[in-house]
Amino acid sequence: MNKKLSHYLLIVLIAIIVIPNIASVIFQGNNISNTLAFRTSERINEASGFKNKYKRSKENKTRNENKISSRNEIVPPFVSVVNPNHNYPIGFFVADVGSTEDVCTASVINTANGNIGLTAAHCLFDENGNRYNLSLLSFSPGYDNGSNGPLGDIPVVDIAIPNDFLINRFKYDYALARFEFNDPNGGNATLQDYTGALGWRFDIGNGEPTSVYGYPYSGNFEDCANDGEHLCKWQGITEKREIFYAINNITAGEGLSGGPFISQYDTETNLGYAYALMRGYYSISNVSVGSIWDENVFFDILLQITP
Repeated sequence: MNKKLSHYLLIVLIAIIVIPNIASVIFQGNNISNTLAFRTSERINEASGFKNKYKRSKENKTRNENKISSRNEIVPPFVSVVNPNHNYPIGFFVADVGSTEDVCTASVINTANGNIGLTAAHCLFDENGNRYNLSLLSFSPGYDNGSNGPLGDIPVVDIAIPNDFLINRFKYDYALARFEFNDPNGGNATLQDYTGALGWRFDIGNGEPTSVYGYPYSGNFEDCANDGEHLCKWQGITEKREIFYAINNITAGEGLSGGPFISQYDTETNLGYAYALMRGYYSISNVSVGSIWDENVFFDILLQITP
């Protein structure tokens, strides 16, 4: 066989091998386009979140340098130092807008700072989507029966909200608040030294026995006045779905937003592990829900709010 013929056959053989692969790539590309076209808006929002993954991993360096742990972290509850027999980390969270007050629920959580709590991110915005001025916000841990808790109203000096909340309010509806607390006894005690603090974790699965607390002024919590003035409790099993925990057949009334989903609640200490916050009620499905926390996002906002 001469050299020209051999060279020609080699070219033909390469073409036979390569062309089907090119066709396959083109076909796969068309499939990708079709997949994107049929995504729901919820899935598009989730995909958008992945754009920040690399930024988050870069920020992990800062988090590690500040010795804030991550990856399935389990932070235990903190028992009050001032009065170990009286823990009251859950309270009334208010935006005082003049003639009215927008009410939610918030909770003190165990942190090195000692003055940090959790609430729903949407509780920090007015009905027009504008963030409340910090001077309008206050927190009264232990509020019940229409009366402030032992420490009265405590001002909010800082808040931290997930960057993606405005993109996907359903998935990222949680936030941290730092309180301006002055020890009534003139010492250096923090807020959690007085109130105790909920632990927190990210590893809760499906079918978790759970207690939820808050101040609903509507809804169907049993044995609850549902008047927005009393701390009420629900106990039952939550269902873990794709981006939220669900409580079936329960109507979360207004004022309950930000109420903690608590695992391993101890009735003697009034403490346990927070793992989600009440977001709202969806009448179509007859379900109340709380966003599943993204651990990286949670630690990022904790880093932001910690002085």
